[in-house]
Formats: sequence, C-alpha cells, structure tokens
Amino acid sequence: MAALVSGLGCQLWAQSSPAFEAATVRASGPGSPAMSLQRQPGGRLVTSNTPLTFLIAWAFSLDDGRLFGMPKGADSARFDIVAKAPTENPPSGQTQLMMRALLADRFGLIVHTEKRNLNAYTLAIAQGGLKVIPVNPPETADSNPFSMTTPGILRGRHVTAEMLAKALSSQLGEPVENLTRLTGSFDFTLQWRPDTAGAADDGTRASLFTAIQEQLGLRLDARRVAVDVIVIDRLTLTPTPN
Repeated sequence: MAALVSGLGCQLWAQSSPAFEAATVRASGPGSPAMSLQRQPGGRLVTSNTPLTFLIAWAFSLDDGRLFGMPKGADSARFDIVAKAPTENPPSGQTQLMMRALLADRFGLIVHTEKRNLNAYTLAIAQGGLKVIPVNPPETADSNPFSMTTPGILRGRHVTAEMLAKALSSQLGEPVENLTRLTGSFDFTLQWRPDTAGAADDGTRASLFTAIQEQLGLRLDARRVAVDVIVIDRLTLTPTPN
C-alpha cells in the first residue's frame, strides 16, 4: 500500500491502519444510481456516482474548500464503490480511515497537511439563546445522522454541535469552527432558502444565516482564520483493477 501522508511533521500512513476487508471500485456509468454514500448493515459502505473529490473530502472530514492541488478532472471522475469492513459495526470515524486506506491503495493518494489563511465561519450561540434542547450525555448518533432529501431542508438526529458545524461547512463550502461549547446532542430541522438553481422556493424561507439563528438559536459569523488544509501530492484518476 502506498504512503498516504507525506511531508515534514506529518505521520506516515502505516499498513497496520484500518482497511476494508474487501472493496470493488468501478467508474460510474449511465446506469449508475444518483450520487449517494451510505453506510449499510453488516459494515458495508456503498457509494454511487460519487466524485473523487467528495470521497477525499469525506475521508478527511473536510469540505472541498480545504482541498488543494487536486488534479484536473478529479471532480468529474465519479465512482461506484462497494466495500466491506472487517467488523459489522466499525467504531465512529473508522470507516473514514478505511476510505483513506482505499484511496491510497487504489488511487495512489498521497497528501500532506498545511496551515492556510482562509475565509471561514464560526458557529456560536445567538444572543437570543439556544432554541434546541441538548441531551447530556450525548445520545449515540445513527450511522447517517443527517438527511437532506430536499434542497434547503436539513434534518439531524442525535447530533452534536461539532457534527452540525461539519454539515454546515459542506453547505457553505468553507470551514466552520464550532465555538458553542455545547457538550450534548440534539435533534433539529433547519429550513432556509436554497441557492441551488431551480430549487423550489415559495419565497417565505430566510437565508441560511437568518434561519439558523431564528430556528436553532445559533449564529454564523464570517472571519478569516488559519485552518488545516489537505494538499494533494499524488493522485491518479484511474483506480487499480479490482
């Protein structure tokens, strides 16, 4: 297996790191289902029509705005993956570590980390107070704690503020730092005016920034901060054969 992480101060990706027991990787075609990434019973991970950029961002729990050096065509390179973990219920975060190993093994991925000054947001409790009810200690989140079947409507179950910050980061395309100091988990439904072209909007929905304050009692503040980013050193767009 190729080294995944290189560069000064970075830890070499060891062969002993978690890896899938078996995995098939195929380029998506006209018959592939809509884009999705699902954890399924029995330790299975199934993706369809998933851009290579998304897979890398998901594996490192980063938004696309913190990936640099991506080769041309990586966003349009889409894959259907079926992978099986060694255990039926991998611990939280381990599936993403296994995806890193798969990307290194099948796509020759090598990266290093850097600090860069980027436009970002902070997530904090709004002046009017919190409007969700955290449960302490946090309840265990499902394998798929967020659902967004319609643009501009995000639902979460048993999620933490840290998890919400990551979900908002994906929506905004820029880092979101959690400054709420909330320790519990909560359920929520957040509705806002989507930016997606052609998305249904009856004209009554507020912007994401207004909606999160009015509906959840949280606020997003823009700032420029030094954040960790992932820089691609090597990546091939054609995976090795199954």
